Amino acid sequence: MNTWLVISVLFGSVFITGIMTLLFESFFSKIKQYITTIGVSFVLSLICIHILPELFVNNTPNLGIYLLVGFLVQIILELFSRGVEHGHVHGHEPQYSHNHKEGAEITNKVIYTLFFGLCVHAFIEGIPLFIIEDAQHHGHTHIHSTQDAFSSVFFWAIVSHKIPVAIVLMLFFISAKIKKSTVLVLFFIFAFMSPLGGLAGASLQDQNWFNFLSVNLLAITSGMLLHITTLLIFEEYHNNKDKVKNIFLIIGGILLGLIIFS
Repeated sequence: MNTWLVISVLFGSVFITGIMTLLFESFFSKIKQYITTIGVSFVLSLICIHILPELFVNNTPNLGIYLLVGFLVQIILELFSRGVEHGHVHGHEPQYSHNHKEGAEITNKVIYTLFFGLCVHAFIEGIPLFIIEDAQHHGHTHIHSTQDAFSSVFFWAIVSHKIPVAIVLMLFFISAKIKKSTVLVLFFIFAFMSPLGGLAGASLQDQNWFNFLSVNLLAITSGMLLHITTLLIFEEYHNNKDKVKNIFLIIGGILLGLIIFS
């Protein structure tokens, strides 16, 4: 895919989703759970049928270790992000604050650490976006030709994952009673972090030390996505009273991924 098209779609999908959530808060509050469950199930199907098989076909040593590192990195980042990547905020759901005093408390104590964690996550997640195609064209690695498809699948996995995150983050901003001008600035920064990570990865691709780490970075980001998707699916299943509906949503998301990318 064209570099600027990738950046535009990735940025636009997040930013436009945030704006729509800001304009139609009550509607997105009602459908948030459904979008989140279907979205992460869709991403999980992409991880299982494309990303992991095509990652391990490289026979790069210790990829499993880097996959586990991704798990641990995500756990650490959630100390800051409070689980927004999972489709909710631990201890601070949008209905949490009911007055201005509590809203101010959320803003002062939580909002910037949460925002920092999400931005770091988005930046790391975006680094491998252009690595595969560039590495293949420059002849630095022995990645098979199927990896062109892998880069596209990874891109769509990020987009699918970021849309529900954008909804939850905007609902959190609204609940924290932040000024709309500040919200728009913060959301613009957040939407640009994954594209910025992709550009950083592409600019460093000619560096030998970075090229050596490129496949390992893919394993780390895959581990982060795997942690998010599996935890949310299990969490939603056990905490959701309507388990039958939730199972159908999970199955629907997985089947959607299978139909589109098989």
